[in-house]
Amino acid sequence: MVRFRSSKEIAEQGQRQGQRKAPPNYFSRRVQYRLLLMVAILMGVVLTIEKVADPAFFSFFGTPQTPSNVNSTSTDANLPNETLSEPLLARYGVFDTSHFAQTDLDVHQTYLDLWDVIFKRLTYSQRKLVLSTLHKGRQQVTLDDEHKTTWWDLYQEIDELFQKYMQQVLLSLNTSENALTDAQKARGLAVVATIRQQWNERYRKAFLEVLESNANTKQFENEYAFTQQIIDQLALIMLKDHSLFSNEDDIAWFRMLERLQQYDYPTIKSNSTARVSALELGTQQPQFRGQLVTVRGEIRKAYRVQAQKNDLGVKQYFVIIIKPTGGTLVPFVVYSLEAPANFPQLPDKNLDGQTRDMSDLVEVTGYFFKSWAHQGGDGKMHSSPLLLTRNFDWFEGQRLEAAAAETSLADSIPTWGVFTIPLTIAIVITVGVYLASIWNSKDANKRTSPGSQDGELARFNEEEVGPTVLESLRQLSQQELPEVTDEMQSEEATDAEDTGDESTTFSSESDSDE
Repeated sequence: MVRFRSSKEIAEQGQRQGQRKAPPNYFSRRVQYRLLLMVAILMGVVLTIEKVADPAFFSFFGTPQTPSNVNSTSTDANLPNETLSEPLLARYGVFDTSHFAQTDLDVHQTYLDLWDVIFKRLTYSQRKLVLSTLHKGRQQVTLDDEHKTTWWDLYQEIDELFQKYMQQVLLSLNTSENALTDAQKARGLAVVATIRQQWNERYRKAFLEVLESNANTKQFENEYAFTQQIIDQLALIMLKDHSLFSNEDDIAWFRMLERLQQYDYPTIKSNSTARVSALELGTQQPQFRGQLVTVRGEIRKAYRVQAQKNDLGVKQYFVIIIKPTGGTLVPFVVYSLEAPANFPQLPDKNLDGQTRDMSDLVEVTGYFFKSWAHQGGDGKMHSSPLLLTRNFDWFEGQRLEAAAAETSLADSIPTWGVFTIPLTIAIVITVGVYLASIWNSKDANKRTSPGSQDGELARFNEEEVGPTVLESLRQLSQQELPEVTDEMQSEEATDAEDTGDESTTFSSESDSDE
């Protein structure tokens, strides 16, 4: 049954359709251009994700692998090494606590906080005195009288700071404002008791043993080493990137040099943790700070500078400014304790302000110290990654471009390809969609044209087409009517009587109503 809608329903439906947003016309040029842009961006993102997942892609910014034709002093080991022969050498200021129980971790963290508080109260000269005393205690060197006198005064001050720190911790644990559970308070009190016992029975004796005439510091070498490791961790935290040299840098500086002096350069190279670029060291300083890393580049300038007075016997540094591979404008600055054999004689910059221009290839493995702020040749301030090393590999006469040509960078997709390939694919897809839309439009026009409808009707046979209305009426008029029989007459009479009875009933009901 067909239901006809009222005018109100038609109006409401029209209003709803007017509010509904029309679908986009995919045959319009504007929509097709948008689709082109979306496909290009999508393909670019997919290819970029695939490329950045490959570490070799960043070799454009970093250092390539060692060429095969450099002399034999260069390391052939793949970096980073899976197993380091000297893990303490490879990472400065890192204390391995992976095997510690929770109580040991709490004690270690409390010692770290304790010495942080102590060092903040000490002057620069007092900090140097602490480091010098620990160094001589580890080396079993007897202190002179002046050192003993100054150390006794400083020891008393350190012991007083320790007592005040412990009192402050106990007050913090027992205060009502500190919402700690009973278990947490018991855990904190246990840590305080452990540190007090260790300080009184071991560390006090170790700090006082160096004052004896016949000091036996070997029996306390673990206490000296542990205290030095705690201070090393603090020294690494105190380093500030993009800054000039400061007094706070001296602790980490000379401790790194002390470790480098204890090993020959081949051992230092074999314990490198990674090959890095200037971009990585310039943006990921916390990740590489204090680690042995390997860099490669071309010397631009070289000179010598005098070292400040120290207990390590370091008199001077060989400083080289390296242009890294990849063409980046950020150079490496390397301070080395030694220079390779037959290396040219370098001028002393402290004496005459002169430097030597060079262009030879070098490879350096050393500690990444920090991003050092310094004045460049243009008179402006710059920030460059600074490394400390014992020595370096010098490839006389070799250039950076020649070494880079031997690498496998050509095997990777160039940077322009990352953008050109997806753009080309997007254009091909868009052209295909456009041609398909034109074909569909022409086909639709053919199906809706009047000529096509006549052609469709013309394909029917005359026998398949039904008669017209006039022909149907003419056929009906020519048909003979059926003869009237007795049964048909009796049925008509019965119908007439029923109709008369209904009329009489209706009339009587009307009269009664009146």
